[in-house]
Amino acid sequence: MNENQMILLNKFYSLEPTRVVIDKKERNDIWKSIRSSNIDLNAYSKLCPSLVSQVERSYKSGNNIQSAVFSECSYAQTFANMFNLSDFHNYEKETLKLPGSVDLEIKKNNLVPRYVYVDDQKLNFFIQAGGCGGIDSLFFSLEVGISWTIEFKEPWAKTSEPDLPKYDENGILNITESFLSKYPQFGSMLNEHRGLSFFDVMGQNIHNFSAESIDTAVSNNYVQKHADFICTEDKDSILTLMSAKDVSRWAQVEGEIRPAGRNHYRVWTPNALKRFIIEKNGKIDKDMVRIPKDKLEPRKERGNKTKISGYKINSLFFVYIDNCQSSGNDIIFNLNDVQQLNPTVAGKMSFKQMQYSDVKKYYKNL
Repeated sequence: MNENQMILLNKFYSLEPTRVVIDKKERNDIWKSIRSSNIDLNAYSKLCPSLVSQVERSYKSGNNIQSAVFSECSYAQTFANMFNLSDFHNYEKETLKLPGSVDLEIKKNNLVPRYVYVDDQKLNFFIQAGGCGGIDSLFFSLEVGISWTIEFKEPWAKTSEPDLPKYDENGILNITESFLSKYPQFGSMLNEHRGLSFFDVMGQNIHNFSAESIDTAVSNNYVQKHADFICTEDKDSILTLMSAKDVSRWAQVEGEIRPAGRNHYRVWTPNALKRFIIEKNGKIDKDMVRIPKDKLEPRKERGNKTKISGYKINSLFFVYIDNCQSSGNDIIFNLNDVQQLNPTVAGKMSFKQMQYSDVKKYYKNL
């Protein structure tokens, strides 16, 4: 940990411990209410304006909002409150002139600013950013001429979860140099499972890794992202800050390989797909599939456990219901409409047992 990091840690832990403006339970309640369009956003316009803005963005775009976004907004607002950054700006809607040195740091860190929090003297700037792959926020103090990058994480979270390289018709884990070049933190975890066949472990996630490989995946993830700090909440919802390299000290960590991640693509192992269909008593005539409905598992719509969005051939392959026809006890669809889920790798961490007082004591004693 460098001297610049200690400056912010000392400042942060000299302030009064502060509960997050909206705790996890209330954030979950808000998220559920938003999905049913049953909430008065005006009640949160002053308490956490970035959260309201994010909800309005989701309504306008038609995209579902992720619950983790609520945590980021709550943590950012709490951090701003602690440092008396009371001047809030919606960067995407306002024409905001920032000092050149702040603009330079934004560009240097490839940030996409969404919200800016500034103090009355315009000496301290907190940038809440958006976009995939970038740092969540940047805190720049003109008083001391130092900037710090901060990543927000919920009490239970994944570090990152990239798609693994696509496997071949044998389903064997594919470890490529290009993947390791982009995500070197996962090298040890993947090497411990060379030869793994995703077809042999369908329906289950892999968690047996050495402690060393997990620690590398979690800690080095933020080295790759150039994050100085992780910001989360402790077991009592107190905002807590730690060096990004100290995650394993404060969190319970584990690794995970998922044969079926969130992202899906057009089938890249067509022969394996046909084999799985035939094993389920399906018939294939040219590109048309006819398979007994009771051999398929309904696929529920994400965030709606009652609505069926498609049918699973197995945990790796599915077809959307809009591309299916019913015929008696059978389901009919085109092979070209089947989707294949891509495997992923991730580091996972839980801060649920962490206490603010323990973290403060550790950094104050350094």
